Amino acid sequence: MNKEMWLIWKQPTTRRRYKIGSLIYDSDGYVFKYIEPELNDAKLAGFRYFPGFEDTSKEYKSKDLFANIDTRLPNNARADYLEILNSYNLEFDSSKLEILKATKGRLITDNYEFVVAFDTNKVEFDVAGTRHCPDVKECKQFININDKLSLELESDNKYDENAIKVIFHKNNKKYHLGYVPRYYAKELTELLKNKVEYSAMIQSINFESELTDEDITAYVKLIFK
Repeated sequence: MNKEMWLIWKQPTTRRRYKIGSLIYDSDGYVFKYIEPELNDAKLAGFRYFPGFEDTSKEYKSKDLFANIDTRLPNNARADYLEILNSYNLEFDSSKLEILKATKGRLITDNYEFVVAFDTNKVEFDVAGTRHCPDVKECKQFININDKLSLELESDNKYDENAIKVIFHKNNKKYHLGYVPRYYAKELTELLKNKVEYSAMIQSINFESELTDEDITAYVKLIFK
Protein backbone atom coordinates (compact mmCIF):
# COMPACT_ATOMS: atom_id res chain seq x y z
CA MET A 1 0.00 0.00 0.00
CA ASN A 2 1.25 3.46 -0.91
CA LYS A 3 2.07 5.27 2.33
CA GLU A 4 2.63 8.75 0.96
CA MET A 5 0.47 11.62 -0.19
CA TRP A 6 1.56 14.81 -1.91
CA LEU A 7 0.39 18.31 -1.06
CA ILE A 8 -0.50 20.20 -4.22
CA TRP A 9 -0.92 23.98 -4.48
CA LYS A 10 -2.67 25.56 -7.45
CA GLN A 11 -1.57 29.08 -8.35
CA PRO A 12 -4.81 31.12 -8.40
CA THR A 13 -4.08 33.09 -11.57
CA THR A 14 -2.18 30.71 -13.85
CA ARG A 15 -3.89 27.62 -12.32
CA ARG A 16 -0.62 25.70 -12.53
CA ARG A 17 -0.33 22.98 -9.90
CA TYR A 18 2.86 22.62 -7.84
CA LYS A 19 3.86 19.57 -5.79
CA ILE A 20 5.09 21.23 -2.63
CA GLY A 21 4.81 18.76 0.25
CA SER A 22 4.87 15.13 1.33
CA LEU A 23 2.65 13.49 3.95
CA ILE A 24 4.00 10.07 4.97
CA TYR A 25 2.12 7.77 7.32
CA ASP A 26 2.67 4.40 8.99
CA SER A 27 1.90 2.68 12.28
CA ASP A 28 4.03 5.24 14.13
CA GLY A 29 2.03 8.22 12.90
CA TYR A 30 2.38 11.00 10.34
CA VAL A 31 5.29 13.04 8.99
CA PHE A 32 4.90 16.15 6.84
CA LYS A 33 7.68 18.03 5.07
CA TYR A 34 7.99 20.42 2.16
CA ILE A 35 9.73 19.04 -0.91
CA GLU A 36 11.69 20.28 -3.88
CA PRO A 37 12.15 20.77 -6.76
CA GLU A 38 8.82 22.59 -7.12
CA LEU A 39 8.66 24.31 -3.73
CA ASN A 40 11.01 27.10 -4.80
CA ASP A 41 9.11 27.59 -8.07
CA ALA A 42 5.88 27.78 -6.08
CA LYS A 43 7.36 30.45 -3.80
CA LEU A 44 8.34 32.49 -6.84
CA ALA A 45 4.74 32.13 -8.02
CA GLY A 46 3.34 33.44 -4.73
CA PHE A 47 3.17 30.47 -2.37
CA ARG A 48 4.10 31.17 1.27
CA TYR A 49 3.16 28.17 3.41
CA PHE A 50 0.33 25.73 4.07
CA PRO A 51 -1.69 26.89 7.13
CA GLY A 52 -0.30 25.17 10.22
CA PHE A 53 3.04 24.36 8.59
CA GLU A 54 4.58 27.84 8.58
CA ASP A 55 8.24 26.76 8.59
CA THR A 56 9.03 25.38 5.13
CA SER A 57 12.37 23.96 6.35
CA LYS A 58 10.89 21.96 9.24
CA GLU A 59 9.81 18.31 9.39
CA TYR A 60 6.52 17.99 11.27
CA LYS A 61 5.49 14.83 13.15
CA SER A 62 2.26 13.71 14.81
CA LYS A 63 0.86 10.45 16.14
CA ASP A 64 -2.56 11.34 14.76
CA LEU A 65 -3.58 13.10 11.57
CA PHE A 66 -2.46 16.73 11.83
CA ALA A 67 -5.27 18.99 13.07
CA ASN A 68 -4.78 21.43 10.19
CA ILE A 69 -5.42 18.56 7.75
CA ASP A 70 -8.14 16.91 9.83
CA THR A 71 -10.23 20.09 9.65
CA ARG A 72 -10.26 19.79 5.86
CA LEU A 73 -12.32 16.59 6.07
CA PRO A 74 -16.14 16.64 6.02
CA ASN A 75 -17.58 17.48 9.43
CA ASN A 76 -19.37 14.43 10.82
CA ALA A 77 -21.87 16.77 12.52
CA ARG A 78 -23.26 17.85 9.15
CA ALA A 79 -26.80 16.72 8.41
CA ASP A 80 -25.67 15.44 5.01
CA TYR A 81 -22.53 13.69 6.28
CA LEU A 82 -23.69 10.21 5.21
CA GLU A 83 -24.57 11.51 1.76
CA ILE A 84 -21.10 13.03 1.44
CA LEU A 85 -19.45 9.73 2.38
CA ASN A 86 -21.67 7.84 -0.02
CA SER A 87 -20.85 10.20 -2.88
CA TYR A 88 -17.17 9.29 -2.43
CA ASN A 89 -17.93 5.56 -2.14
CA LEU A 90 -16.91 5.62 1.52
CA GLU A 91 -18.42 3.86 4.55
CA PHE A 92 -19.52 5.32 7.89
CA ASP A 93 -16.54 3.66 9.58
CA SER A 94 -14.01 4.80 6.95
CA SER A 95 -10.82 6.07 8.55
CA LYS A 96 -9.75 9.70 8.35
CA LEU A 97 -6.94 8.66 6.04
CA GLU A 98 -9.39 6.92 3.71
CA ILE A 99 -11.57 10.03 3.72
CA LEU A 100 -8.56 12.24 2.99
CA LYS A 101 -7.60 10.05 0.04
CA ALA A 102 -11.12 10.15 -1.37
CA THR A 103 -11.88 13.85 -0.83
CA LYS A 104 -8.29 15.04 -1.32
CA GLY A 105 -8.92 17.45 1.55
CA ARG A 106 -10.22 20.03 -0.89
CA LEU A 107 -11.98 23.18 0.26
CA ILE A 108 -13.77 25.76 -1.85
CA THR A 109 -11.94 28.47 0.11
CA ASP A 110 -8.36 27.72 -0.98
CA ASN A 111 -6.21 26.04 -3.63
CA TYR A 112 -4.78 22.99 -1.87
CA GLU A 113 -5.35 19.28 -2.27
CA PHE A 114 -3.71 16.05 -1.10
CA VAL A 115 -3.18 13.34 -3.70
CA VAL A 116 -1.78 9.84 -3.38
CA ALA A 117 1.87 9.69 -4.43
CA PHE A 118 2.50 8.16 -7.85
CA ASP A 119 2.30 4.36 -7.83
CA THR A 120 2.68 2.28 -10.99
CA ASN A 121 0.30 -0.34 -9.58
CA LYS A 122 -2.64 2.07 -9.81
CA VAL A 123 -3.03 5.71 -10.76
CA GLU A 124 -6.25 7.62 -10.18
CA PHE A 125 -6.78 11.28 -10.98
CA ASP A 126 -9.23 14.01 -11.92
CA VAL A 127 -8.74 15.15 -15.49
CA ALA A 128 -7.12 18.59 -15.52
CA GLY A 129 -7.63 21.48 -17.94
CA THR A 130 -11.07 20.44 -19.17
CA ARG A 131 -12.16 24.08 -19.25
CA HIS A 132 -9.77 24.58 -22.18
CA CYS A 133 -11.14 21.64 -24.19
CA PRO A 134 -14.26 22.42 -26.29
CA ASP A 135 -14.72 18.69 -26.99
CA VAL A 136 -16.00 18.27 -23.43
CA LYS A 137 -19.25 20.10 -24.15
CA GLU A 138 -19.89 18.00 -27.24
CA CYS A 139 -19.47 14.63 -25.54
CA LYS A 140 -21.05 15.70 -22.27
CA GLN A 141 -24.32 14.00 -23.16
CA PHE A 142 -22.96 10.54 -23.91
CA ILE A 143 -19.83 10.01 -21.84
CA ASN A 144 -20.34 7.37 -19.14
CA ILE A 145 -18.68 5.65 -16.22
CA ASN A 146 -16.42 2.75 -17.32
CA ASP A 147 -15.88 4.29 -20.76
CA LYS A 148 -12.38 3.54 -21.97
CA LEU A 149 -9.80 6.28 -22.47
CA SER A 150 -6.39 6.59 -24.06
CA LEU A 151 -3.41 8.80 -23.25
CA GLU A 152 -1.41 10.73 -25.82
CA LEU A 153 1.89 12.54 -25.32
CA GLU A 154 1.86 16.20 -26.32
CA SER A 155 5.57 16.95 -26.41
CA ASP A 156 5.05 20.24 -28.28
CA ASN A 157 2.97 21.68 -25.43
CA LYS A 158 4.61 25.06 -24.68
CA TYR A 159 3.58 24.99 -21.03
CA ASP A 160 4.68 21.47 -20.08
CA GLU A 161 7.02 19.17 -21.99
CA ASN A 162 5.44 16.22 -20.16
CA ALA A 163 1.85 17.12 -21.06
CA ILE A 164 -0.39 14.10 -21.66
CA LYS A 165 -3.80 14.40 -23.32
CA VAL A 166 -6.73 12.33 -22.06
CA ILE A 167 -8.68 11.07 -25.07
CA PHE A 168 -12.22 9.64 -25.22
CA HIS A 169 -13.21 7.58 -28.27
CA LYS A 170 -16.81 7.43 -29.54
CA ASN A 171 -18.25 6.61 -32.97
CA ASN A 172 -14.82 6.58 -34.60
CA LYS A 173 -14.12 10.08 -33.29
CA LYS A 174 -11.58 11.29 -30.76
CA TYR A 175 -12.58 13.73 -28.03
CA HIS A 176 -9.95 15.61 -26.07
CA LEU A 177 -11.23 15.74 -22.48
CA GLY A 178 -8.24 17.39 -20.84
CA TYR A 179 -4.87 16.43 -19.40
CA VAL A 180 -3.22 14.20 -16.87
CA PRO A 181 -2.54 16.41 -13.81
CA ARG A 182 0.92 17.92 -13.88
CA TYR A 183 1.98 16.17 -10.67
CA TYR A 184 1.69 12.73 -12.34
CA ALA A 185 2.69 13.69 -15.87
CA LYS A 186 6.45 13.19 -15.66
CA GLU A 187 6.25 9.62 -14.35
CA LEU A 188 3.47 8.69 -16.79
CA THR A 189 5.39 10.20 -19.70
CA GLU A 190 8.31 7.85 -19.03
CA LEU A 191 5.97 4.85 -18.97
CA LEU A 192 4.25 5.85 -22.19
CA LYS A 193 7.56 6.46 -23.95
CA ASN A 194 8.57 2.93 -22.95
CA LYS A 195 5.35 1.58 -24.51
CA VAL A 196 4.09 0.12 -21.24
CA GLU A 197 0.66 -1.45 -21.66
CA TYR A 198 -2.12 0.13 -19.63
CA SER A 199 -5.88 0.29 -19.20
CA ALA A 200 -7.61 3.59 -18.51
CA MET A 201 -11.28 4.17 -17.86
CA ILE A 202 -13.60 6.68 -16.26
CA GLN A 203 -14.49 5.87 -12.66
CA SER A 204 -16.87 8.77 -12.01
CA ILE A 205 -18.12 11.97 -13.60
CA ASN A 206 -19.21 15.20 -11.94
CA PHE A 207 -20.42 18.09 -14.08
CA GLU A 208 -21.41 20.34 -11.20
CA SER A 209 -18.64 20.00 -8.58
CA GLU A 210 -18.21 22.97 -6.25
CA LEU A 211 -14.63 21.90 -5.57
CA THR A 212 -13.37 22.23 -9.12
CA ASP A 213 -13.29 25.09 -11.58
CA GLU A 214 -13.48 22.78 -14.56
CA ASP A 215 -16.50 21.99 -16.74
CA ILE A 216 -16.28 18.32 -15.92
CA THR A 217 -14.46 16.14 -13.44
CA ALA A 218 -13.67 12.70 -14.79
CA TYR A 219 -12.06 10.45 -12.21
CA VAL A 220 -9.72 8.16 -14.14
CA LYS A 221 -8.25 4.87 -13.02
CA LEU A 222 -5.10 3.50 -14.66
CA ILE A 223 -3.55 0.07 -14.26
CA PHE A 224 -0.38 -1.17 -15.94
CA LYS A 225 0.88 -4.51 -17.18
